[in-house]
Amino acid sequence: MFKNFMYQKLMRRIFKAYLSVKFGVNEFEIEENAKCLCLSPHQDDESIGMGGTLAKYNKNFTVICLTNGAKGLKTLPKEEAVKVRCEEFADALSKAQISDYKILDIEDRDLIGSYEKFSVIDIEDYDYIFIPNLIDQHKDHKAVSILLKRLLEEKKHKNNLKICMYEVWATLALPNKSVDIEEYIETKKSMIQAYKSQIEQRDYFTPIIGLNMYRAQQLNKKYMEDFTMLSISEFNKLAEEIY
Repeated sequence: MFKNFMYQKLMRRIFKAYLSVKFGVNEFEIEENAKCLCLSPHQDDESIGMGGTLAKYNKNFTVICLTNGAKGLKTLPKEEAVKVRCEEFADALSKAQISDYKILDIEDRDLIGSYEKFSVIDIEDYDYIFIPNLIDQHKDHKAVSILLKRLLEEKKHKNNLKICMYEVWATLALPNKSVDIEEYIETKKSMIQAYKSQIEQRDYFTPIIGLNMYRAQQLNKKYMEDFTMLSISEFNKLAEEIY
C-alpha cells in the first residue's frame, strides 16, 4: 500500500513537471555542424534506443559507453566479459560508421557511485546530449540523469545546450521530436544484431523495431525514433522533481 502511494505521488510530480514543457511531436533534423554526444549506460543501449539516428548523423556524434560490461555476461570471468562486450560495441558502431567513441572504466550497476570517473566527460562544445529516458527504472539508466545534472552544475556548457532523452527500457510519455530512420533501419538492425551475447539472452530486436514502426504512425512514416528534447532548465526541473 505504501509502495502504491509513493508511486502515485511520484507520478503526480512527474506530470506536473512535464506540463511546464511544450510538447507536440515534430520531425527533427540535426544541423550539419551540430556537435552531439550520446551517453549510453551499457554497450547496446545506444543501438537499441537511437541506432538509426546515430547512423543517419554519424559525423555529428561522439558516443560514450559509461560502463565496461564486466557484469554483462554472467557465464564468463569479468575480464573476458569486458573484452566481448567492448568488441561488440566497436562492431555495432562501425556499422553506423562512427569512429569517435570510448568506454569508461566503470562496472555495470556501479555507475551511480562513480561520479569521479563520469566527471572526466567534457561537455563544453556540445549542442545536444542524448541520454536514456529520465524515468527509466534501470539502476544505471537512472544514474545517467542524476550524474549529468551534477555535471551540468559543475562544468562549462553552451547556454542553448539541449538534452534529448531516448527510449530503452521505458517509453517516453511525451516525446516532442522524431527522427525519420527509414533509410537507416537495416543499419540499426545490424547494430543490434552485433550484440550477439545479449540477443542470445533476450529478444531486444523485435520490440524496439516494432516501437519504431509504431512511433512512425503519428507522422505517416515507416520507421522513426522518438525523443523528448529539453532545455537545461527544463531538464533540471524534471530531475529535481523525480530525484
